[in-house]
Amino acid sequence: MEKLTDAFLLISKPYGITSRKFLNEIRNLVNEKRIGHSGTLDPMATGLLFVALGNFTRLLPYVSFDTKEYFIEIVFGIETDTWDITGKVIKEQKVSLSENDILKILPKFVGEINQKIPFFSAKKWNGIEFYKLARKGTFIEAFKKVKIYGIEYCGFHNNRLLLRVNCESGAYMRSLAYELGLALEVSATLSAITRTKIGPFSIKDATTLGHLKRGDFSRGIVSPQSALGIPVLTLQNGENFLKGNAHILDKVIVIDERYGVIGIGIVKDNKVQPKRVFPWKS
Repeated sequence: MEKLTDAFLLISKPYGITSRKFLNEIRNLVNEKRIGHSGTLDPMATGLLFVALGNFTRLLPYVSFDTKEYFIEIVFGIETDTWDITGKVIKEQKVSLSENDILKILPKFVGEINQKIPFFSAKKWNGIEFYKLARKGTFIEAFKKVKIYGIEYCGFHNNRLLLRVNCESGAYMRSLAYELGLALEVSATLSAITRTKIGPFSIKDATTLGHLKRGDFSRGIVSPQSALGIPVLTLQNGENFLKGNAHILDKVIVIDERYGVIGIGIVKDNKVQPKRVFPWKS
């Protein structure tokens, strides 16, 4: 199979596999040893994963996505130790909730909220992950402020609630399920989760393992400029730059995200000031 390297890749992760094992499968398919990702998904989570291949793994520290979107399902009447359906059931109860009960409580979870961190999470306490401590019977109660930008009610049936959640990176959907149950005074756990957006990227643009197995690289490739969100500089001779020498800029050609030239800029005091601009084309 053709080697795929030096690329950013949007790919959909299936259910029941860790992000690390999923990367190993991708590595074997594209024949590239150097691989990394941004934004881990739990084994039960499906959906969008942002992957770097080859030299682009060195660019991951410069990739930052402020927002994420998830479709989640919450089941009421069950509580587990992990706050998701893969954990050990520690409480079961009969519940009687109405759609109106749900709609009344949801607005309280939009905005900046103080979210409890799951006991079974990768968050560290004195250098040790919470989940390792929890497995030994030590449960750390800790909270973090997160921003939930929006929650869309998508349906409620048989004590199962479907929501679309737009939030900042780092928000816990398991905590949202658990704390929603607390607010409704019933047990609750996260029963399904799919990540559908990372920053500006959508699941509809992602590739799959099936496409990669067929050698089809027509989907999921992301340009570095769209992933990094910083200007692109083209050098006619990059040899001196690769040797560690500075490149002095005084004038630049300015292009937009569609690669259209929109003007000439003068570089002054770390700013690009317009010198000559072209008429804007909508």
